[in-house]
Amino acid sequence: MGPDLSGTWYVLEGDPGEHLVVEALGERLSGVWTSREGAEAFLAHHPHLGMRVASLESRALKEAFLRALGMLQVEAVMVDYRPGAHRAQVARVKDLLEEVRRA
Repeated sequence: MGPDLSGTWYVLEGDPGEHLVVEALGERLSGVWTSREGAEAFLAHHPHLGMRVASLESRALKEAFLRALGMLQVEAVMVDYRPGAHRAQVARVKDLLEEVRRA
């Protein structure tokens, strides 16, 4: 069973269309947090990113975010990643997009 992403998502964004993208083990990843506090804690460890926390509450905003990640060739998102953690729950962008469209 995957992470519960049925509520509000919190993501990091910069200028319009700019989202956090990292590469790990040859895969492009982004982040989604289920609490504003979690996203802000991550950002506090990486203030040099110059990004801000944005909330995605509606199905339309979540779908737009996932489509943007697809255009950035992001394969998956880390859910509720904490700085210093050696593992993170990962959800595939294509699977999330299907879920959001069905909701």
